[in-house]
Amino acid sequence: MVTNLIGNAIKFTVKGEIELRVRAESRDGEGCVLRFEVRDTGIGVPQDAQARVFQPFMQADGSTTRLYGGSGLGLSICRELVHLMGGEIGVHSEPGAGATF
Repeated sequence: MVTNLIGNAIKFTVKGEIELRVRAESRDGEGCVLRFEVRDTGIGVPQDAQARVFQPFMQADGSTTRLYGGSGLGLSICRELVHLMGGEIGVHSEPGAGATF
């Protein structure tokens, strides 16, 4: 899952930077909850498309497929894996200012 998010960040970031952050959100006697963030300075995701990118075969818009390739399955698979592990996935983004997943 993290590999897919980093791959997307690389694909959509022509110049700038990509950052992976991992931190412990909470700990108890049985383990800990980790938060993973992949941040890039790429093309970003418009507000109206942010929920849609987690749906199978959907991308931010049709030009994304033509310019960058892909089937639109990566983020939906990530969402399912995260949910199976009891977690959540989301995105914070602005067009032209990158994204954090």
